[in-house]
This record gives sequence, C-alpha cells and structure tokens, in this order.
Amino acid sequence: MEHGVSEGRAAILRGERPVYHVTTTYDGAAVDVRIRELPIIHLFVPDATGVIAGARGLIAEALGVDPSAFDVEDA
Repeated sequence: MEHGVSEGRAAILRGERPVYHVTTTYDGAAVDVRIRELPIIHLFVPDATGVIAGARGLIAEALGVDPSAFDVEDA
C-alpha cells in the first residue's frame, strides 16, 4: 500500500489529478467501502449515500492531501 500512497501523493504534487476507484459490498448492516488503488484501507458507512464522501475522506487521510485534490469514481 505504501507504494500506492507515495505514487498518489507524488502525482498530486506534480499537479496531476489521480482517479481512485471505489468498490463496495453490503454486509446487511453497513456498506464496506474499499479503494482499488489502495487495497489495504477500507471503511464502513451506514448506507450507499455515504460511499463517495467516505471514500474521499479515507483517501485524503491516507495520502495526507486535500480531499479535493483527486477524483473518486465507482469501479
């Protein structure tokens, strides 16, 4: 995962806008949100309405960048 983090951070510092892809699974109680490019990190959100915002916050925290510095899409 460290490679993905450093690669994403470096792209943003070069002025690029990387795209991160979100995958989800529902376990009956919450939605498990995972990021294809950062496979070790994930979080649970109560329902599908919080997926993109939750993913954006998770990615920003992992990279140590502003949440508006990259794009997030459904995988």
